[in-house]
Amino acid sequence: MSAALGPLLLAFVASLGTAGVVLRLRILDHPNARSNHANPTPRGGGLGIVIGVFAALGLIEIHVPQEAAALAGLALCALLAAALGFLDDLYTLSERLKFACLTLISLALAGMAGPVTELGVELPWLVGWLGSALFVFTLANTVNFMDGSDGLMAATLIPAALALGFLAPGATGLAALALAAALAGFAVWNAPLLSARGRLFSGDVGSLGASVILAGLALIWASTAGAGTVWLVPLLVLPLLGDVLLTMAARVRAGRSPFVAHRAHAYQLLIAMGGSHRKVALIWGAMSLVCAVLVLVAAALPPLAAPVMLAVSVLIFARLHHFWRRRAQAAGLDTCQ
Repeated sequence: MSAALGPLLLAFVASLGTAGVVLRLRILDHPNARSNHANPTPRGGGLGIVIGVFAALGLIEIHVPQEAAALAGLALCALLAAALGFLDDLYTLSERLKFACLTLISLALAGMAGPVTELGVELPWLVGWLGSALFVFTLANTVNFMDGSDGLMAATLIPAALALGFLAPGATGLAALALAAALAGFAVWNAPLLSARGRLFSGDVGSLGASVILAGLALIWASTAGAGTVWLVPLLVLPLLGDVLLTMAARVRAGRSPFVAHRAHAYQLLIAMGGSHRKVALIWGAMSLVCAVLVLVAAALPPLAAPVMLAVSVLIFARLHHFWRRRAQAAGLDTCQ
């Protein structure tokens, strides 16, 4: 236990300190049509998350060569994703360039950290590789889309990382706990704890870096654990994935493009109806905590419990998402803007 405390404490302190330095650099996020803030706010604090995890990895002992190779590949892909995000924070890269780079990173990570080929039946390696890459790409974009409210990213990813830390064996589990600690260090600056708003935004460096790290750790776990485990991976991040995918579906039904920037996610609608950033972060954090507990419970049950638990959770979240959108419509908001 004492051997684990060192990496976790280092991840927290390194993240806290790095984010504090970035805050002083004043890399500003200026408001636009999609923004939930009215004044220029420092961003790039998510660099602390990546630095924190990397610092912890330097202290974690890895005894299994295959796991060492997977974590090394994860570190490389996370570094590339964070660098891509940081460049976008500084210079605003083209969407096509980001799409291409993130696609290549996702394919590389899926091959080095996975791929997952067990879905109750054995899938061909190519199918598993492409499916695993799609998960990485989707989660990275999802976290990027949802990182628009103070404290929301940390509130949703910390429970997921903690659950993964308890379930994944060896260095992979410890790396997941280090991610949770690094997210907590960043949240000191970002979460609306003592005031209505946080002082520092994550930026793409944090949303892309943290999501790629979490996706890679989840793939390492799912590709080596027992049957049914793969169904628990999306349940870990259901409050994020669900909001993005259901919002995109609603926009398609309304004849709107799902790929055009908008403010129609449920969390954005709740803020537009007067909800505070603190309240929204608490709601998404509570849902994520419930999902984390469900994952822990399902992991201890027979394999069939995992897809059933996921299906029931998706149905419940879909009903909740529909309820919020109906409330927003009743308040006169354009829910497919």
